[in-house]
Amino acid sequence: MPTPTTQGRRLLLALMVAWSLLVYAPSPSPVAAADRTATVTHGGNLRKEPRVAPATVIGQVCPGDQMTITRTSVVGQTTWAYGTISALAPSCDPKRVAAGTTGWLSLTLLALNAAAPATTAAPSTPAPSAPPASLHLALGNPSGAVANASQPNNYLIIREQYALAYSRDRGIPAWVSWHVAATDLGATARYSGSFITDTSLPAGWYRVTHNDYTGSGYDRGHMAPAGDRTASAAANEATFILTNVLPQSAANNQGPWNQLENYARELVGQGNELYVIAGGAGSQQTLAKGKLTVPAATWKLMVVLPNAPGDAVTRLTPQTQVIAVWMPNTAEPRDQAWTRYTTTGRCLEERTGLQLLSAVPASVRTALLGAGCGAAPPPAVATAAPPAAATAAPLPAAPPAATAANLTIPYIVYNPPGDDMVGEYVLLRNSGGSPATLTGWTLRDAAKHVYTFPVFTLAAGAEVRLWTKGGGNDASNLYWGQPQPVWNNTGGDTAILRDSRGTEVTRFTY
Repeated sequence: MPTPTTQGRRLLLALMVAWSLLVYAPSPSPVAAADRTATVTHGGNLRKEPRVAPATVIGQVCPGDQMTITRTSVVGQTTWAYGTISALAPSCDPKRVAAGTTGWLSLTLLALNAAAPATTAAPSTPAPSAPPASLHLALGNPSGAVANASQPNNYLIIREQYALAYSRDRGIPAWVSWHVAATDLGATARYSGSFITDTSLPAGWYRVTHNDYTGSGYDRGHMAPAGDRTASAAANEATFILTNVLPQSAANNQGPWNQLENYARELVGQGNELYVIAGGAGSQQTLAKGKLTVPAATWKLMVVLPNAPGDAVTRLTPQTQVIAVWMPNTAEPRDQAWTRYTTTGRCLEERTGLQLLSAVPASVRTALLGAGCGAAPPPAVATAAPPAAATAAPLPAAPPAATAANLTIPYIVYNPPGDDMVGEYVLLRNSGGSPATLTGWTLRDAAKHVYTFPVFTLAAGAEVRLWTKGGGNDASNLYWGQPQPVWNNTGGDTAILRDSRGTEVTRFTY
């Protein structure tokens, strides 16, 4: 018969085992995912172990690869997925994972395709889907954020005025989502006090203060703007809570970003409601002794819906107006129009790793997000009333004279989510009216890493991404083939583009 001491030891051992299983097991437990497939939209690494120990990397997973999912943490919105690479994209890094390889991959890098048909008959009347946790998340939760301190860099905060995913390690929101209607706009004066430390954050987390920005040279940049919440003093004040704020260059915040905010409110005044998602991406430096990240770019996506009764998702069509922008968080946007920085929702997804409009049916969502970063620019947005119709048919206009090529470097993705070697690239844009032959041109960084362009022509109005990694060149992508990342994550760097004679054409510094 065991002694009381022996019984106590056994009980203690059982409790320790139970606690270890609770702490180290995936939460929630993996469940079957109906053999879903997923297409990789942002490269990553496949791992041999599950989320409890994601240490052994098998190799590179590339944008466009497909994975058949057999287990996920939460079906449809998960942190980790287990499955087999079932199809490969046409080109990628030579160290890529082979088709048929099985392992775990972070689903922040994936977009789930439609689930396989259920094996059991559907009920005659489908059960209604659960309503979103907030009106501000009606079109989806871009990162599957949860209000759980165990997810410190994807921590969901829902307020009456907006919802957001907070990143503790960056000290800024990963995204903020909000709805704007005429009832949100009033005559309330702008809150005039200091920006507000968010005391609702879990105990032990660093809480950004107003003074962390003081003297930094950066604005305290609202994501959900104060101007969208003028119906009451409390609503306006809530936008000054620092979890809704990130360091923004004055040229960005007070220039085209502010223009777009004003234009958004004009759209509301014209009889529309808006669903907006915004955030910052990348990193160019930190403030507050590393606790507060200054993003390299800011981005925003706006869905414009004419006022009407009914659920927003059911009123969306492939023709619904969507406005997307990506702006460098530097001095470059000074005196520029916001329309210069328009892009597509799909391109924002590629650059951020988020799943935008995830609650929207797939066929409509695909149309609304548009093409990826390497495709043609989105249609121009009309920001003024069209001219009155002419009383007589006008004479045919003479074709415009072709303008010269104009090469610029709009931005560098130097600190992408995940592995730098997967997502690091320089964007080159020809905003002129003539093609540019780049054969023999060079691009170099401050440390004198030099890329020499092969036989290549960049069409008028086109963009090309120069990836640090290796791969197969095409019209929209060139590959440097470097063995390690080139662009500094901290301390800044400079990219210099020179023509074949060695003359500097443009440079970009961050």
